[in-house]
Amino acid sequence: MLFAMGATSCEDFLREENKSNITAENYFVAADGYESLVTASYSTLRDVWGDDPWLFCLGVDIYTRGESEIIGGSYESRDVRSSELNEYKNLNSTNTFVYDFYRFVYRAIQTCNTAIARADNVQDLDSERKEQLLAEVRFLRAYFYYLLVEQFGGVPIVEEEIITVVTHFERASEEAVYQFIIGELEAALPNLPSAANAVFGRATSGAAKNLLALVHLTRGYKPFAASNDFSRAAALADEVINSGDYALLETFEDVFTPGNETNSEIIFSIQYDAGSLGVTGQNRPDGNGQSAHFGWELWTKEQGFERENPTYNWKKSQFTPTPFLYSLFNTSVDSRYDVTFLSEFYATTDVASQGIHKGDLKVYFPKWDEEFTTEDEAALKAEHPNVNIYRYETWKQDIENVGGSGKFPMVWKFHDPDAVFHANTTNYTGTRDIFLFRLAETYLIAAEAYHKSGDNSTSAERINEVRRRAAISGKESDMKITAAEVDIDFILDERGRELVGEYKRWMDLKRTGKLIERTLLHNNLAARESQLNEHHVLRPIPQSIIDRDSGEFPQNPQYN
Repeated sequence: MLFAMGATSCEDFLREENKSNITAENYFVAADGYESLVTASYSTLRDVWGDDPWLFCLGVDIYTRGESEIIGGSYESRDVRSSELNEYKNLNSTNTFVYDFYRFVYRAIQTCNTAIARADNVQDLDSERKEQLLAEVRFLRAYFYYLLVEQFGGVPIVEEEIITVVTHFERASEEAVYQFIIGELEAALPNLPSAANAVFGRATSGAAKNLLALVHLTRGYKPFAASNDFSRAAALADEVINSGDYALLETFEDVFTPGNETNSEIIFSIQYDAGSLGVTGQNRPDGNGQSAHFGWELWTKEQGFERENPTYNWKKSQFTPTPFLYSLFNTSVDSRYDVTFLSEFYATTDVASQGIHKGDLKVYFPKWDEEFTTEDEAALKAEHPNVNIYRYETWKQDIENVGGSGKFPMVWKFHDPDAVFHANTTNYTGTRDIFLFRLAETYLIAAEAYHKSGDNSTSAERINEVRRRAAISGKESDMKITAAEVDIDFILDERGRELVGEYKRWMDLKRTGKLIERTLLHNNLAARESQLNEHHVLRPIPQSIIDRDSGEFPQNPQYN
């Protein structure tokens, strides 16, 4: 069943670190060995988030399905599995992307369980350090259970290290899983350091409070919500905001400047480093794909671009922005548009037969909301005779008779100049950290919690802090909103503007009860199939998990 596979994370870790045939019983009782086990718990975040965020970026309003790409040498039915998640047609318990997510998260939980179970046997670690390490691991475990419960509903709560094969697990109720998560975080908090006293990238009291705020906010929408969930979420988010440990950077662009991942806005992130990933030599690198998503292949769709060019690197449209996403931005006042998207592309190689020279403006996307007349187009072409211009109405897929150009302003805020070009026989090569929690989102968590508590005035204040920073210089007053403008759709729109590509959207729409409405309005392929129904707010339990269980392991409603 599920922990025949879950136990492999510890085995993988030993294969990687155990160079002297030392047994786990001996290795983990030493302080260095135990510290490495805690580090392994952090490393599991890469397994969960390093590949494609299928369950978080498909079947939503601001991204849709585009072209699939070979990863690791195989398509592995990527078009079929991704269409099931994006269009919800024929989504069932055999979807391998759902299964991979389920097993990776439980594998991560099992690594955490191993660290927790073995803490009492560590011999040369002072008690304060041991309690801090335990708190860090409990934070991670709570985070993993939060991902599981929102995707699958009630799941087995497994707290023990599994050292023998277990053939049956009981699904806990969704309510019980939430109680467990909150209990874990509250127990961890007193032993977690502040950001000022912690190693960057490790769990802190601020990270735990941020997650706890999100958990209370999410539970507040549930039938089993506590009466104070929204007020508790608002208070916790404000504690993080007012702690003095974090600060919004001066500009939105600063947050995403390559090499600036260690900054005061980041509350918790997944750490990546080219040297530790084997990326340099293309030796089965274990980087992440965030910089590669939300784009398209210049070298196959336009002349003037060689395949392995370092300027634009490898981009793919597996997660294609919808026209609705672009329409969320008022580009004349909001700086986030030009930071988030790249709208101009210059040739990176000569094509003598076509008169194309390296450095020529080759592709141009006028802003969706700017007036770009035929005279403007003629003037641009006169200055740049090789340019191809693509207007807003063409920013759609060129697959399955959609009729778009397959070209659109690429999401650029994650661009990684250090990522080597992705090859079909390797994994992703991105080396930039993945931000899981950052302060701008904390303001938006607070705003949503205040709105749900009936306080739109304070909600607007929190939103305005984010929008003030996002404003083009001199346009701050144009970005300011009033309490009368605050509703859940505005908050979701603001989250869309601020958090493009940050793997939040499916859970945001599910939490707020807007998944069906907004996806069918704005996701062209999902709307065409019109198969999205209420039961899709939970994923199917993977059939292989049910089949391996020796007892009753119920499937989620309306899945086979």
